[in-house]
Amino acid sequence: MRSVVQIVRPAASELLTTLARVKSELRITSGADDEVLKAKIAEASSDIQAAIGFRLPSEDAVETFWHDDHHRLRHASHARDAAGTTLFLTRTPVSTLASVTVDDALLDPSDYRLDPGAGLLDRLSSDGLPCAWRFCKSVKVAYTAGFILPGASGRNLPYAIEGAVVALVSDYWASRGRDPTLRAESVPGVIERQFWVGAVGEAQLLPPRVLASIAPFRRLLVAVA
Repeated sequence: MRSVVQIVRPAASELLTTLARVKSELRITSGADDEVLKAKIAEASSDIQAAIGFRLPSEDAVETFWHDDHHRLRHASHARDAAGTTLFLTRTPVSTLASVTVDDALLDPSDYRLDPGAGLLDRLSSDGLPCAWRFCKSVKVAYTAGFILPGASGRNLPYAIEGAVVALVSDYWASRGRDPTLRAESVPGVIERQFWVGAVGEAQLLPPRVLASIAPFRRLLVAVA
């Protein structure tokens, strides 16, 4: 089964920390470098979100699931075909599940059960037991998922993620004006330089302390044959 997510209400911001938090960490009291710091916050937020592997801000979305094997469906003798008992929602954590529509028919909330943290949506029988999702065309799930970011009321973004962004901004700030690929430099001999080698965006290029902070939240991509 495959799915595609349509974001119907994008987040107003994707910044995973605030200017005030970063300035406090760096002990900066003037506003002279605010624009540079804002750019670095945006850069670090993007890098951390890419390393974690999914969008973090709370957004309204509609996720549509459909069958992979269209040939089998075209030749099926039954009007409806069964999938597994659980749908795996792409966006988490889920704060609101607005609706579930199967082949254009709106389900009653008693017909399904959600694990909001993991994004697991189970189909339930009339007895309240998990059963197969049966559909021909698609299952559409409208929901709100993601974290409320720092600076907004009710923020629930894990502090470890915000801390990783702040640490990365601090590294960017300390290394401004320096070759960002320079990893080590020594003098004897008379000089020896070591540079980072790798593709842009590789998680391994992030500092170890940053990787350690986001490790519990990372979503690794798994290839399916």
